[in-house]
Amino acid sequence: MTDEANETTEIERSFPPVEQPALFDGDTGDMSSDARMAAIALKRERYISGELFNLVKDNLEAVERSLNNDMLRLVSNERYHVMYAAPVGGVETNIRSLKTRASLSREDAAMLAFLRIHVLEYENQKTPVADWQVSRDEIRAALATGAGYLAGGNDEEGTTKKIAAAISRMTTYGYLEPTDDDEMLAITPLVPIVLDRRLADEWLGVTAEAMTDDAHAETSESIFDEDTTIDEEER
Repeated sequence: MTDEANETTEIERSFPPVEQPALFDGDTGDMSSDARMAAIALKRERYISGELFNLVKDNLEAVERSLNNDMLRLVSNERYHVMYAAPVGGVETNIRSLKTRASLSREDAAMLAFLRIHVLEYENQKTPVADWQVSRDEIRAALATGAGYLAGGNDEEGTTKKIAAAISRMTTYGYLEPTDDDEMLAITPLVPIVLDRRLADEWLGVTAEAMTDDAHAETSESIFDEDTTIDEEER
């Protein structure tokens, strides 16, 4: 054995692989409790931020390996300190991902486009993400008046129900969050991450083709497919 090989062996003995302690009886996993916690959060939640974001970064290799095993890809945005797990596209593999894709209705697409433009105003004013809010009246005005998708209808009660349902879905998808004021809703950083300004303009009806009868947006269970993730220069 050469001197170099001997030296390598000595180093390996001095720093043996760290074995992770079993977390339950029969546990054969090789991830630390922190890495498992972070991976589970990404698979379960629409998105993660704050301490969980940092936890993923501290255990990045193990977390990404766990996500990949479930046919998920980690998407991270440093600007807003947000991460989410996106399903691997069907074009890349015929194995179904842990998360599936869904389709946004026209009401949902119009709502998300409005929220994106609302966020753009906040971004231009350098308003902190924690202060991004929108009122239910503002949403109704955007969708049911002027060039809004629901404008021109005579069924006011039906329009109100559609808007309420759209708000509920946007909350479920993770784009909106309730606040202490029932009239106000918080806009999450997922909105600018998944939708760039050009698409927002199109979906809101600025272009004639934006809202045709079959206009749907490919999304993951909670957010758009990674192909619509905002490029940093486009924000």
